[in-house]
Amino acid sequence: MVDGVSEEAPAWPAESEGPVDALAALEEAIHTAGSAAAWAAAAGISPAYVSDVRLRRRAPGAAVLRALGLQRIVSYAPIAEVSR
Repeated sequence: MVDGVSEEAPAWPAESEGPVDALAALEEAIHTAGSAAAWAAAAGISPAYVSDVRLRRRAPGAAVLRALGLQRIVSYAPIAEVSR
C-alpha cells in the first residue's frame, strides 16, 4: 500500500465512463461463470461470502472487487447550506 492506495487494485475498470454497480457486475460475472459457486471457486472466495454479498448482508470487500476488476472509491461533497 502506498499513500493509502492498494498497489494491487486497478485504478478503474476497463473502459469505465463512471461509477460501476459492483453488485450488477457480480451478477454478470456469476451468470458468465454458470453459478455463484463456480465464480466463487474461480475467484478463490468462499461461496458463503459471495452469497452474503448478493443478499446485501455484507458489502463487497477487496477480494470480490479485485476479482471483478473494481476498487472501492469514497467521495465527499459539500452539504447545501441550511437556513438557520
